Amino acid sequence: MIRVRRCAIAEDLRDWLAQRAAQLREYLNNNQDPPEALLDSYRHPPLKAHLTVEAHGKCIYCESKITHVYFGDVEHIKPKSEFPAERLDLENLALTCARCNNAKREFWDAIFPLLNPYEDNPDEELLLLGFMIARRPGRPRARLTIERLKLNRTELLERRKERIESLQALADQYVEAPDGPIKDLIKAELLQHAADSGEYAMVVRAYLEAACGLKREPEA
Repeated sequence: MIRVRRCAIAEDLRDWLAQRAAQLREYLNNNQDPPEALLDSYRHPPLKAHLTVEAHGKCIYCESKITHVYFGDVEHIKPKSEFPAERLDLENLALTCARCNNAKREFWDAIFPLLNPYEDNPDEELLLLGFMIARRPGRPRARLTIERLKLNRTELLERRKERIESLQALADQYVEAPDGPIKDLIKAELLQHAADSGEYAMVVRAYLEAACGLKREPEA
């Protein structure tokens, strides 16, 4: 999990969503059942496309690239069953994989909510032990997030391992290359793998720092 940042949304899409959110609140304030078409507005294809771009096509929780094999889910960070009026709020919507979405379900705890990579800095909450995500001491929300979302499920451990193994030959070239333009090119390529858009960027960054002394600066 890495920090995810909201990006600018098209004005017409923003206005459309705000209008739908206002309609939803009006129904709820009048104790009326909103129509299904309104309730499902969060699945609007342009909105989902925006969330996909924002998340770099990755699940915001486990960082798996999902859009090349699966459509992805539009997740409610704060569950819609507990916060029906926020069902169509952009700040409450994100792209996730089905595994994380199903594991999270309707979980909510006001005191210890799961980590929200749009608002929390995962680097302050989580750390890497090999291919396993661990919590920093004294971070109960991190513990809840790891266990609830099953962020160390077997498939994820295997995929993270494969990701690192795919970089080892390039890391060898970097360490063995003499200082100069070739080494600089290899460095740039390695750091590109650690970009926010890269799959399992948290794991890649930890590996590059430990193995090569390379640290990618946070993206704006």
